Amino acid sequence: MVTRSEPEYVWDFCGGQLAIDFTNTVGSRGAAPEEHFNTYGDVLAWAAARGVVSRAEARRLRNEAERQPRDAREALTTLVALRESLYRVIAAAGAGGRAPAADLARVNAAVAAASAGAHLAARRGRLVLAYDAPDRGSLSQPMAIPVIRAAVDLLTTDALERVRVCADDSCAWLFLDTTRNRTRRWCDMKMCGNRNKVRRFRGTA
Repeated sequence: MVTRSEPEYVWDFCGGQLAIDFTNTVGSRGAAPEEHFNTYGDVLAWAAARGVVSRAEARRLRNEAERQPRDAREALTTLVALRESLYRVIAAAGAGGRAPAADLARVNAAVAAASAGAHLAARRGRLVLAYDAPDRGSLSQPMAIPVIRAAVDLLTTDALERVRVCADDSCAWLFLDTTRNRTRRWCDMKMCGNRNKVRRFRGTA
């Protein structure tokens, strides 16, 4: 299906980084997971809202998915599997641990695909690393490639030291702590932070 499964759901980009926001499309990870990528339309809605694809590209992909529903279902399965592996890889690396081999293998396969067509190009008097456009016949690459490139930037730079897991055990979302003293505890103070304040006040935390 290309329609949204939860038309009223508002995407939350509190992770502060594209690859992290991609992993945060499952609610209550630490308790009873709530899947928000139930249809290909859900992924398209997230990608458009996050600026991963333009509105015009989203329309093109939606039309293509309507013509090829089987391919759309396969793309959804591919993207959800990638998301889960990416979550475990980022969480493990951020904590100084080792990711499960199967998850790292899946992410590495996506890295290889995202790097295909890489070349040096002249831009404004200097050379920059550029990439060929994603395969227009693919329903997953337009979302997967920008996410994976963002993940590589995160996992191979000092930004990784700022990756945190929300202190709300039932949430378990990832976020990038950009505070000066690196003291941020919650993915979203308005949500998880306030919820835990209420729990402490009631003595249920």
